[in-house]
Amino acid sequence: IQPQRPVAKSVRRAAIRCLTPGGRERGVTLIESLIALLVLSIALLGVAGLQLFTQQQEIEARWRSIAVAMGGSLIEQLRTDRVAAEELVINNNALTNCDATNQWLCNLVGEWQSQADARLPNVVTQLQIEGQADELMMATVSIVWQRVPSDSPVTECRPQDGTVIDGGGCIRLETVL
Repeated sequence: IQPQRPVAKSVRRAAIRCLTPGGRERGVTLIESLIALLVLSIALLGVAGLQLFTQQQEIEARWRSIAVAMGGSLIEQLRTDRVAAEELVINNNALTNCDATNQWLCNLVGEWQSQADARLPNVVTQLQIEGQADELMMATVSIVWQRVPSDSPVTECRPQDGTVIDGGGCIRLETVL
């Protein structure tokens, strides 16, 4: 058995100094904790804002995708019978020029409009078909949607002119039938 060596006086004094109120403390003070919490909360607010912006952009992209698919679907329905489609017009969601010869196509277009109403918020649809040279017909489909209903909804869609629709969007498809 070896005799215990005495602890140096300087080590004993340091241990006592750390335990006394006037000595060095090794810990986090309340002010340091509050500053760290403030910095963390500011960072989390930035992340939450970015998350909200990303979610809004995702919703708008989904609506644009739906509108493009809906427009392509209508054009394909019109191509099934160009003669029946020749007189059809949709102006501010009102389908006109339906008669006995094209009633079946009017029914399909009416179903298409119902789907557009169900899938896009506050949608306004337009369709115009104009005869061109060489018996070709130009079909123009315009779909405008807005997140919030408006007393004076936007009905004209001219993306090439820089049309900006607050809280919504529009697509315009032109094709030869």
